[in-house]
Amino acid sequence: MSRKWERMVQKNTKTINKSRKKHGRPLLSETVSDASVTIKGRSWTLPIFLIAVGIFCFVALRGTQQDATLYWLTGGSYILLGLFIFWVRRPFLQIGKNFLITRRFTGNKRVEAADIQEISIGRDSALISLRGKGGNWVFSRFYHRMDIHALAERLKEFAERNSVTFKSER
Repeated sequence: MSRKWERMVQKNTKTINKSRKKHGRPLLSETVSDASVTIKGRSWTLPIFLIAVGIFCFVALRGTQQDATLYWLTGGSYILLGLFIFWVRRPFLQIGKNFLITRRFTGNKRVEAADIQEISIGRDSALISLRGKGGNWVFSRFYHRMDIHALAERLKEFAERNSVTFKSER
């Protein structure tokens, strides 16, 4: 390729990466060679609550004068929503070369390695402390039903690769 063409490609890549960064999407170089590892857990507290609300609707509204279709639709919707969250909307931590992605209630959150203050691994939990706003990310064996040992190994590799402080309290 000619130098002019290479400069034009670099310039266009730079502008596209700026717009992708503004919209929270990964850079072009990261989408091509994304050797990330995803560790999934299981959400169980909100589904149990929603299923309990659905059963409560069936029990509490059984004797009232109402439309039968709305009675079944209300209780069934809570139960179906609870099952959907349990089976489909699983918590995860995706560990890439220089970034971490997790699912929060408002959507997927991405953090670069430079924005991570420290990674702390306990006996039954993993804590990722972030710089600035955003709080901490906590993953536990009890609440998120994640394999903490596999998570600790991957996070240790990530911390060594990106020079992030790593503490193991096991």
